[in-house]
Amino acid sequence: MLETFFEATTMASALRLATPLIFAAIGGCFCDRAGVFNIALESFMLCSAFFAALGTYFTVNPYVGVLYGILAGLVCAAIFGLFVFYLDSSGIVVSIAMNLSAWGLTTLLMLFFWGSRGSFTDERLVSLPTIHIAWLEKIPYLGTIFDGQNLLVYLALVMMVVMWFVMYKTPFGLRLRGVGMNMHAAQTIGIGTLKYRWIATLITGAFCGIGGAVLPIGGTSIFSENMTAGRGFLAVAALLVAKGNPLFSGLFCLLFAYTDAVSLGLQNIGIPSQLVETLPYVTTILVLVVTGINQKLSDKRGAAFQ
Repeated sequence: MLETFFEATTMASALRLATPLIFAAIGGCFCDRAGVFNIALESFMLCSAFFAALGTYFTVNPYVGVLYGILAGLVCAAIFGLFVFYLDSSGIVVSIAMNLSAWGLTTLLMLFFWGSRGSFTDERLVSLPTIHIAWLEKIPYLGTIFDGQNLLVYLALVMMVVMWFVMYKTPFGLRLRGVGMNMHAAQTIGIGTLKYRWIATLITGAFCGIGGAVLPIGGTSIFSENMTAGRGFLAVAALLVAKGNPLFSGLFCLLFAYTDAVSLGLQNIGIPSQLVETLPYVTTILVLVVTGINQKLSDKRGAAFQ
């Protein structure tokens, strides 16, 4: 049983499962840092998953499918921004509305394009090809984990670092965080706060688009109703725990995905599936509780020195 926790195949599975979470969480970090309350990541990902599958089905090219997914994420972000920035709607209300409607919308589109419900698969719905690196596959253990993944898995790991750099080491990131910290102060020094909030929202949509595209064409070659199954909310939890830091958000996503991969392994050795399937969500709650307690203790220590 203990071998399940440390097997290379478990780690490789965790890496694949973390990829959509990492992209969504990285994108959500920009909204969080810009002061935009956006928990509609679930709907962004689900719509992107459908259109990525649709684009792949039409073109038999998974990379074109990814582009369809990104466009769908951008459209969802534009709709969110229209309601929040121009119609002065509440971000939480718009987020809930979009999350609730995405399932029905994608199911309706399934019936329209494919004439079926539940799940859809077809020989034209091809997955992203895996990449084999000759020198990497010769390394014991690490080769099993990292070799033979698709391009988006490697890209997710790279983007954790790149977007951390953008967020914390560039003038753009500084201004974006300034808008989120104090919008009125940012306005007084000439920063276009609406522009930066729009950019943050569109970045969120684009990254959620990539994350959603991974689900149907990252290896499964299938689209099913409610395919995201709460992954958008796990991404929100990761970015909140990491306080909008793209690198730490990605690491928390890897933790959540690891528990998911372990739960799959535990099912194979006879442990009831109903029990082990709760493991990723229990882990999420525990991480939030521990983070909250740590924050309270830090606040008390800070108050004691004042």
